[in-house]
Amino acid sequence: MQRQEADSFIPRIAMWSARHRKPVALGWLILVLLAFGACTAVKADTKVTQSVPGEAGRAFDLYKERFRLEEETPQEIAVFQHPNLSVEDASYKQTVSGLMEDLRGLRTTKEEVKGGTKLLSSTRLVSSTVTHYDTGVSRERSPFVAKNKTGGDVTFAFVGLEGTLLEAQDHIDTVLDAVKAAQAKAPPGFEILMGGDASIQKQSEDVTNEDFGRALFLNLPITLVILLLAFGALLAALVPLALAMAAVITASGICALISQVNPLSQVYTEMVLLMGLATGTDYALFVLSRSRTERRAGHSKEESLLIATATSGKAVFFAGVTVLLAIAGMFLVGNVIFTSLAIASIVVVAMAILISVTLLPALLAMLGDNVDRLKIPFLNRGGGAHGGFWGMVSDQVLARPAILATITLVALLALAAPILTLNLGFNGNKSLPNAVDAKKALTTLEENFTLGLTSPAVVVVDPGKNKNVFAEDVQSHIDQFTSLVSTETASPSNPNAPYGQPIRTEVNDAGDLEAIRVPVNADTGEDKAIDAVNHLRDDLVPGAFADSPAKAQVTGNTAFNIDFRDNIIFRTPFVFSFVLGLAFLILLLTFRSLVIAVKAIILNLLSVGAAYGLLVLVFQKGWLLEPVLSFDATGIIESWLPLFLFSILFGLSMDYHMFIMGRIKEAHEHGMSNAEAISAGVKATAGTITNAAAIMVAIAIIFAFARDIALKQFGFGLAAAILIDATVIRSILLPASMKLLGEANWYLPGWLKWLPEIRMAE
Repeated sequence: MQRQEADSFIPRIAMWSARHRKPVALGWLILVLLAFGACTAVKADTKVTQSVPGEAGRAFDLYKERFRLEEETPQEIAVFQHPNLSVEDASYKQTVSGLMEDLRGLRTTKEEVKGGTKLLSSTRLVSSTVTHYDTGVSRERSPFVAKNKTGGDVTFAFVGLEGTLLEAQDHIDTVLDAVKAAQAKAPPGFEILMGGDASIQKQSEDVTNEDFGRALFLNLPITLVILLLAFGALLAALVPLALAMAAVITASGICALISQVNPLSQVYTEMVLLMGLATGTDYALFVLSRSRTERRAGHSKEESLLIATATSGKAVFFAGVTVLLAIAGMFLVGNVIFTSLAIASIVVVAMAILISVTLLPALLAMLGDNVDRLKIPFLNRGGGAHGGFWGMVSDQVLARPAILATITLVALLALAAPILTLNLGFNGNKSLPNAVDAKKALTTLEENFTLGLTSPAVVVVDPGKNKNVFAEDVQSHIDQFTSLVSTETASPSNPNAPYGQPIRTEVNDAGDLEAIRVPVNADTGEDKAIDAVNHLRDDLVPGAFADSPAKAQVTGNTAFNIDFRDNIIFRTPFVFSFVLGLAFLILLLTFRSLVIAVKAIILNLLSVGAAYGLLVLVFQKGWLLEPVLSFDATGIIESWLPLFLFSILFGLSMDYHMFIMGRIKEAHEHGMSNAEAISAGVKATAGTITNAAAIMVAIAIIFAFARDIALKQFGFGLAAAILIDATVIRSILLPASMKLLGEANWYLPGWLKWLPEIRMAE
């Protein structure tokens, strides 16, 4: 035992922590308390600057520079409808104009202290309002009013908000309260709705926060129940859960401090919670289960802890390192959201690893056999070596490896086949949950005008050096462009045209930039919207500005979606190469086998591919779980999701692979044959991996029932991949492939014999 402890740094660290249990436990307690204090005292900086790739980014940056804006002015759209009144009726006009007047009068006060004196400053909330009454034309009344046989009418008004989007979100409730007040005093039958940048963002975040609060509320008791079933003792079940929460709290405090130097997107908190609960619980579960098994096998408390940390602890460390490297691939995307998620995930997984090799051994040394106190009747399991149900499955697999491996491989490839029809994009506003009140305004806009009014395509016209947009040779081309677009705008006779009305223009104070806002007759994520923006870029803009001194570029939300997707597709091979290459090196180093390293990557890719296929079937095709998950299939998989899921899934899937392969390698090092080692490894880890996977699937599947479709897709994809990996891959393909390969599993070319040997045997 002493030799093993001296030869491997993981058990050396763990046993040092066990011998210095009180200082280690106290140190971690202080660290967790400091981190909790940091979370409370230090407000995380979540004001990230989202970089937009491609033409959309270049045009948007030029727009902000020439209009001297930090970001585009947030805009809301107020929608008015009445079943009987026309927009020309005096009461209709009074309702619209009255609300606009109220909105322009809204102000907020802020208290500041200067030179010891408290000063109050007042700021407007609404910067501008535009209705068809202001312009003198009725172009903003519904083009489909003829369908309403009662004579009623629908119109809308643009409401520009002061400040940035984040600042507007802070005050949007005041604006919405004014809308409710106008609704209350409007003539009977009036309905006034409001939707736009700030209201959608604020209400969507509220829904997401509620869903995450519910997820946390459900995850903790569900995880505790699974741990109780695993250990049969309350104290043993509480240890992994407590350590996972310690990782979450510590990582949250560290991330709050990191954000002061490098702002993190608001979503980092959710990633800390998800990854912290998943990895923190699983890592502690692996080590604690092995320690209890060795104790029941007759080893002393110290020997049991040493064996557990020298085997399962070592597997946890290398699995965690693989997770960290896989997540690091997200940095290659070059997007602030991916970077924020990567930082949050890396910090919390690193905390989970450190806790599993330091604090966990210290606690186990302090508790000793008391870890089994507070036993639950009928749930106190032994650490049997037969593996239960999965042990029986592995026996059948090892008896018929070729047949079962072939059937399973064909089934997984069939599940993965729908990837060929993968439709990446953004689901846009129509996919908003019904709990977002602004969605009703968007629905009314879509029914009567076009949803593209909330996020039009913006054509930015730069007249060129020493030129002015009012120059005749520039304006003639702008007029030509607007004329081309106008011939393809929607009307009652042509409702499916790609563009809508009104086409609005704005010029900056210097006169060196003009922005033309073209409503797209579809939601930002729809194929129709994407085709319309591509038509602008490929046909209408070149057709109008081909021989012009001015340069025109297209930006806006749909253009951003197109360029973001193209950027993701471009960077995907680099991320895949980075993650797969580093994972291969870790596996090669850990197991000193070229075959095991290659096979592990192939098996993990199979589980990820099958999960992608299920995502397509459910979220694009609407098969299987549509009634269960309470959503309507949109036909779109979020552009960021496959690459993000790959980084997370590949790392998490490797946890189970490392754990089971570590146990097989350990048995092989003890002198067992290849077949015996496979059987012993699968059966010895069956219960632990089943429990660990159940925890992770439970954590993920709760997110599949969130109201936001992106969260649904993420939770479902994560749960599907982990379930496939922990059952089909672990119980069938892994043992079957190892049985078929025989001793070739442990093949290492002579030119790699210099690699250090990392033994798993205690």
